Amino acid sequence: MGSCRRYRARRCGRLTSRRVSVGTAAPDLSLGARPRTRARALLADPAILAVAGLTVLGALLRFYRIGHQGFWFDEGNTALLVHFSPGKMLGLIPQTESTPPLYYGAAWVWARIFGYSEVGLRSLSALAGVAMIPVVYAAGAKLVSRRAGLIAAAFTTCSPLLIWYSQEARSYQLLAFLAAVSLLAFAYALARPSAGALAAWVIACALALATHYYAVLAVVPEAVWLLVVHRRRRTVQTGVAVVGLCGLGLIPLAISQQGTGHSNWISNAPFGRRLGQIVPQFAAGFDGPAHSVLEPIAVVIVVLSVVLLVTRSGGATRRRALLAGGLALAGFVLSLVLVAVGFDDLLTRNMLAIWAPAALFVAGGLAAPRARVIGLVAAVALCGIGVVTAAGVAFDRDFQRPDWRVVASALGTRAPVGGRAILVQHYRDLLPLSLYMPGLRAWPGPGSTPVRELDVVSFTSPPSSGFCWWGSACNLWPSRIQASYPVTGFQAVSLRHALQFSILRLRSTGPTPLTPAAVAAALKTTNLRDDELLIQRP
Repeated sequence: MGSCRRYRARRCGRLTSRRVSVGTAAPDLSLGARPRTRARALLADPAILAVAGLTVLGALLRFYRIGHQGFWFDEGNTALLVHFSPGKMLGLIPQTESTPPLYYGAAWVWARIFGYSEVGLRSLSALAGVAMIPVVYAAGAKLVSRRAGLIAAAFTTCSPLLIWYSQEARSYQLLAFLAAVSLLAFAYALARPSAGALAAWVIACALALATHYYAVLAVVPEAVWLLVVHRRRRTVQTGVAVVGLCGLGLIPLAISQQGTGHSNWISNAPFGRRLGQIVPQFAAGFDGPAHSVLEPIAVVIVVLSVVLLVTRSGGATRRRALLAGGLALAGFVLSLVLVAVGFDDLLTRNMLAIWAPAALFVAGGLAAPRARVIGLVAAVALCGIGVVTAAGVAFDRDFQRPDWRVVASALGTRAPVGGRAILVQHYRDLLPLSLYMPGLRAWPGPGSTPVRELDVVSFTSPPSSGFCWWGSACNLWPSRIQASYPVTGFQAVSLRHALQFSILRLRSTGPTPLTPAAVAAALKTTNLRDDELLIQRP
């Protein structure tokens, strides 16, 4: 019996050895199966499928009719800058802009691939807006919960504020995207401060800071919290120091740009008004159909999310959502500190750096385990408000940027024989009209210049104009066209209305000398100091 047992044991050993050797002889088979298994698992994951669907919907909302609106003044600056050589563009940015150069460098390359049109330039922001959707989901899943991440991704998809800036050739959507990337990297670094996670966080923060100075609202709270939680980790200390050096390196440029006074219009606007706009505009965008009804509902949903977080959420989930909310709140407080020390650029679009953690905070409340039904209904309602508002902007000109292309079309992009003068009432710049009318330039001085045509452009805009930076009032102050302009040698021949613009055309029988003084003497509803007199030669 003993020998039989020993025989069976020896045989079993050989069989076991044989099985192990077969498994170790073909490791490629099991390793090769893992990626396919992971891919199948991802495709079968309802959350991943939902994020993919949201990303497709986000792309449709951002790219649909992206070129329907013309460039407004701020976008005109971008469109002009990217036409220059890299050296000249970088030299002009400190004089003409109030943000760092990264976005303009990216737009310079982008324009040479996809073109200088509205679609070509804006598609860079649109792509950043689409990419932000899965990033917000991943950050939410890591920082709060998968359900909260999914709700926040839905908010990102349908946010009329983000859709607006995804269709604008400016740096704000890229700021929001890079701040979301830094939040995602922060979530991983907070859980496990490995060299890779910290390197990703440092790179994301550096890129965000190089895009917009208000990225500090996202970067500083994340850096402080990492130091609090992992204060003894040398890698964390090093990463925070590198980010700090990146920020310090931008200070000379920031001071130089602050001295130009380009953003003084922000601080001159009522502070309380600007402060009170942030939450409503985060929740419901700028304007849209039934906005006076939908905006309060959106704000109520935000308040409801806080109530649900406090009353219906468990300890761990609540703490994680409060962490996201704490990051957003810390960024907001930091913006108030900047105002207190003399850097008052507080404006909703500059606060986009904290949009992702704010969205996660709201999503955390609506994703509370004991509020699934009411939380889901509220989340769907907030997304519905966003889609309705975005659709209204896409189809209603009253909610869109002023489209100077209709002015160029009414005037004719090319000057008539003998040249033309153009008086734009209550407006003091060539842009963006000069983008659509070749050869347009400021009047050469106080002396007389012969022209055959004098065109007067006026416009209506909402009551908030002069402060508004969105919709049909972008950078416009309303003016009223006069019944007549008694300028010697010129007679009115036509009056056209296009969108909110009115274009009155006066002509002479031949080239007639015209002076700014003669034009100023004919003005009754405006003053030439507030108007722009332009000239265009054939």
